[in-house]
Amino acid sequence: MKADLHSAEEFRLAALRGYGILDTPREEDFDDVVKVAALICDAPISVINLIDQGRQWFKAEVGLGVRETPLESSICAHAILQPDLFIVPDTTLDRRFCDNALVVNNPHLRFYAGALLQSPEGFPLGTVCILDYKPRNLDDKQKAFLRLMASQVMKMIELRRINTTEHTGRLRAEALVEENKTLIREGDHRVMNSLQLVQAVLSLQSRDASISDETKAHLKTASNRVLAIATVHKQLHLTGSLEELDVSDFLNRLCESLQQTAPAEITSIDVAAEPVMLRSDTVSGIGLLVAELVTNSFKYAYPAGQRGKVSVAFSGSPQRWRLEVSDQGQGLPESFDIDLPKGFGMQAVKTFVRRLNAGILVKSMPGSTVFQINGGAP
Repeated sequence: MKADLHSAEEFRLAALRGYGILDTPREEDFDDVVKVAALICDAPISVINLIDQGRQWFKAEVGLGVRETPLESSICAHAILQPDLFIVPDTTLDRRFCDNALVVNNPHLRFYAGALLQSPEGFPLGTVCILDYKPRNLDDKQKAFLRLMASQVMKMIELRRINTTEHTGRLRAEALVEENKTLIREGDHRVMNSLQLVQAVLSLQSRDASISDETKAHLKTASNRVLAIATVHKQLHLTGSLEELDVSDFLNRLCESLQQTAPAEITSIDVAAEPVMLRSDTVSGIGLLVAELVTNSFKYAYPAGQRGKVSVAFSGSPQRWRLEVSDQGQGLPESFDIDLPKGFGMQAVKTFVRRLNAGILVKSMPGSTVFQINGGAP
């Protein structure tokens, strides 16, 4: 069943288009939201969805692989007509969706939960949502998390409007540059604070005596990943630069922070990085790679009772650089294939490498594992 139009559809569309966000490129801060939402809600699909005329467009997505779909099959088009959080435990039992093409055909979507993105004037713009292939529900903490992420995304979108409309043409060029920098830093700071809040919620939940050891382990893994992303944001915020950063200084700061979360088996994180100035978005991608690979070593490199270090090395120039993250632990399983990653962590690594237009090589044997990333011009 196709959703009805909003009672003030013309004004709702005008509000949405006033933000200037439709058909913009992917942005890391929005991508981070859907990745964390998928982790916290244990869902294969997570989307920041904006309902435009005749289509739904995705500012960020995990698990779909497309940027827009027609409104005819949109569950979010129904969600924006509902207040607050819209949950469909089983789409096949809901008359609005039981004949939906995405329900009866591939990918056979069975569960939906979406938190409303609403403008200050009260117009619904879209949702932060998660979907699954099986009927299910969310617990109270996951519901609260989706609401928190929707609120955070709306603030990020509002900052874009302030940046692109209200100040454009009213401020002198120099003042406008400074205003943009302040807004971006503020947005980064808010993202960092939200990620730290999510990490704290996960950490508390993992201490719940009523949940299984397996669930605790999953929560701890999710908590560490969120903390790693928050740490990268924190280090970017501390540098204060929006254009170029010294990779050496950044990696030393980042690894000092990561060392504070290291298990007892990790004696140190050794950093050997040449002072190379790179674009801040490139340094951010390198930071996320290092955070994921280092925390992966924390988890798998050294079995209980065996101690060792993790090493991070960076060299090269802005045109051609090399990053290596290595350990002296037990090595990767024989079945490991970086081209066919099975776990979320290695899938994230591949995503970060692809975003940097880089290549990755892996060498592993008992006593030595090295992840080598080569970026810049070929």
